[in-house]
Amino acid sequence: MHNAEHFVTAAIRSVLDPSFPEVEVLVIDDGSTDRSVAEATAIDDPRVTIIQIPPSGGPSRPRNVGIKRARAPFLSLLDSDDLLKPNKLASSVAALDNCPSAGFAFGDFEKIDTDGNVYETSVMYAYPKFRALELTAIGEKWRLVPQSLLSYALLYEDFIGTSGVVIRTSLAKEIGGFDETLGNSNDSDLWFRLAHTCDALYSPEVGHSYRVHSESIVHESPIRNAMSRIKALRRERDRWRDKQARRQVARLIADNYAAIGCEARQQKERWAATLSFLRAYVVSRETRWLVGMMVSVLFGPEDEA
Repeated sequence: MHNAEHFVTAAIRSVLDPSFPEVEVLVIDDGSTDRSVAEATAIDDPRVTIIQIPPSGGPSRPRNVGIKRARAPFLSLLDSDDLLKPNKLASSVAALDNCPSAGFAFGDFEKIDTDGNVYETSVMYAYPKFRALELTAIGEKWRLVPQSLLSYALLYEDFIGTSGVVIRTSLAKEIGGFDETLGNSNDSDLWFRLAHTCDALYSPEVGHSYRVHSESIVHESPIRNAMSRIKALRRERDRWRDKQARRQVARLIADNYAAIGCEARQQKERWAATLSFLRAYVVSRETRWLVGMMVSVLFGPEDEA
């Protein structure tokens, strides 16, 4: 939680689900300067514990504090502006109890706006490669995603929504939690590492609401976000020996160098843009990166307009 005074009460109450009363809610306040702590404290429930830490500048540190303090065998991640659906926790825990090979569970989710209005009822339509996987049914609501399919599919699509992921606490601690050196893509980095460790469970039911608003981390500096993604992707490339997998990760790295190049060009930093497109070409030798490099050399944003 960081400066989420307008959302945190609803987030906490969405966890206090009568169908799953045996829950501990750890609210990790990451140096909020608004009324977030007061709003959370106003919820008079002994299951809610508020832990305040100095501002860390990102979600990894507070998440890791929560992971370290978690006492239950399972933990559920939830950002302070998102909402869990009723029965989400009970269903996830029951599914993991019945499938020892699965290290974590995730599901479909919806998108809501600042006021809580649903404007996208499902996000899985955007991930055709994941939807094309032949998954084994585990009961009525869950599907087993084998480790080999999971790790490969994540190279093409980031289909896991962080809020609502339920993971075995021992596994989260064993793999070291979130990387606090990454300003962005710390969740993707965790999924990559998990995907080389265990199977997963997926539910096509909507399990949480993801709130999109102007202060979301996705709206931070494009260059900063791209650099974080490149760092996480380089690590993932080193985990693979399969040539096709390594080529795909290289394409993703190149895409992010190109994104940096486009942003630099918009900021009229022509040579920085040129260098970024050159780096993209060195990583993944595609003609389009050479075209981007030439455009950066010959034209600025004012010329393109």
